[in-house]
Amino acid sequence: MTESYAKRYLKRCEEFILCAELGGKDFIGIERSKFRYTIYQYFIHGSASFYELSDDGIVSRTIGKEKQLVDVKKYFNKNVICQAHDNFYVAGFSPLDKNDDWDGKIIEESFYGNDRSWLICFDGKPIVNGKELKLFDYAKLKDKEYDVNLNGGVIVMFTKL
Repeated sequence: MTESYAKRYLKRCEEFILCAELGGKDFIGIERSKFRYTIYQYFIHGSASFYELSDDGIVSRTIGKEKQLVDVKKYFNKNVICQAHDNFYVAGFSPLDKNDDWDGKIIEESFYGNDRSWLICFDGKPIVNGKELKLFDYAKLKDKEYDVNLNGGVIVMFTKL
C-alpha cells in the first residue's frame, strides 16, 4: 500500500515565489482560492491532475506529467483539488505581485536574454555561461547572449509581460 503524503517548501524571491511539493501516489490536496497564486508548475517527477471547483462542481481538469511545464493560470485565485497519480515532485512559480502576468518557457538551447526575465533551474546541473546550476538556482537576466549546455538539466525562463 502506498502512503499518501505531501511536504511543501516555499522561497520568496525578488519578484516571485518558488514553491515545491513532494508527495506520494494517491495524495489528494486542496488549495483554497485565497492561497492559489501559482501560474506555472514544473513536474520534476511524477504526474498529477488539477481540478477547479465551483459551486456547481468540477469546472475543468488539467494533467501535469513528468518533465513538463504546465501553464496553470486558469486556476489563479480558484479553489483547486490536486490528485497525484504517482509519487511526485513538482515546483511552482507564483508572481509576488498578484497583478503581474508572466510567460514561462523551457530553455533548450543558447538564447538572448532580456531584463524582464528570470532563469530558474528545475532539474539536473545545466551550465549557463560557464556556471553550473543546481536545483532552484535562479538569476535575473540581462539584455545579452546566454550560452547554454543543458548537461541533462532543465531550465525555465520566466518573463514578466
